[in-house]
Formats: sequence, structure tokens, C-alpha cells
Amino acid sequence: MKKNNLTFDRDNFKLSLIKNCKLVGEFEFPEINPTQTTFGKYEVIPFNMAKSVEQKQKYYVHFYIDDYQFDRVWYAPEKYMRFLKQFKGVIGPDFSLYADMPKALQIFQCYKSRVLTRYWQDNGIDVIPNASWSDESSYSWCFDGLPKNSTIAVSSVGCIKNARALLNFCKGFHEMENRLSPTKILFYGVIPESLKGDKSIIQIATHMQIQFTNLNKEE
Repeated sequence: MKKNNLTFDRDNFKLSLIKNCKLVGEFEFPEINPTQTTFGKYEVIPFNMAKSVEQKQKYYVHFYIDDYQFDRVWYAPEKYMRFLKQFKGVIGPDFSLYADMPKALQIFQCYKSRVLTRYWQDNGIDVIPNASWSDESSYSWCFDGLPKNSTIAVSSVGCIKNARALLNFCKGFHEMENRLSPTKILFYGVIPESLKGDKSIIQIATHMQIQFTNLNKEE
């Protein structure tokens, strides 16, 4: 574990976001604080729809959407930190990790997620850490910085229809459990059959599912 003593003149590399963090692992990801948050009465909403909702304190914002729809939070972190503080909380950003990406890009995607998660935590936002991985080659770094014995969020979006991606997801899920021992796992998306008996999982209804349920109640 390394104490961060970074110095800088211009913040082109967003070093100010991690200047008070402990850095962990080979690639020095910021260390994320644990949480025991789970959803009860609060709903989740994707970042790209968050601006339009009223009563923002009812919602947790998630980033289980295409990267281009939320990349801007990395390039203007202070602006979107202020925006996200209006909500009940957020799930850490889910920058895509694909097995066929160059490894350097995978690591940077993971780094961005850790930086923003810790930055939001340091600014008083209730953040549920998000875990993601690509294939077995990512295990040596993709869990670095994530807290043990904490609520962790994951998503199977984009992993279910492809057999290889599904296998990688399920293997990585078990690896995540072994390494982090999460107290609860908030699961966004379809739960694979092989994971349905896992009592740690709490499935998160998608925004579309919530809207459909609400429409049915109104009829």
C-alpha cells in the first residue's frame, strides 16, 4: 500500500482527484471505502436519464450503459460530482472491459472507475463500488482497490447472449467473491442460471422494469 504524495502544476491528468488517497496494487489504484448500502425504497436510474427525473433524492444513479453516454463524467469530474450530489447515491462507473481490448486500455478503464468512485466518496456521495473484469488475465489487477466485506455491485449487461462472455462473467464473479467476500452483491441485469442460488445476490430492477411495473399499477 502506498501513500499518495503526488505533486503537480496543472491537473491535465486529474491527479487532484486522488491526492489524498492511498494507492494499492501493482498499478496503484485508489483504495475504495466499503459500504453496507443496499436498496430498499430507492430506485435506480441510468446516468443518461438522470437529468430529467424529478425528486432526485429517490434515486441511485447507475452507469450500466454504453461508455459514450457517460464518458463526460471523467472529463468534467467537478461538474458532474455536483450533479450527482443531488441524488440519494450512485453505483460506481462501469467503464467497459472487453477481453479483446489492449491490456493497457483495460487497466486505464478500471483506473478511471476507481478514481471517480473514490472522488465521489470523498465528496460525501454514497457510492456502491462496482466490480468488473474481462477474462482470467485481468484478475491480477481488476479487483485492486475494491473493499472487502462490503456491498459490491455488478452487471451482466452485454454478457448473457455470448457463450464465451457468459463463461468469463461467471468465472470472474466467483473470483470476485473469493477475493472480496462481499456482504451483499447488487446485481443489475439477467442473473445466469449457475448463479441463481447465491444468497448474497440482490437483483436490481432495471429502469425499464420499474416503469413497466408502475404502468401496470396505474391500469
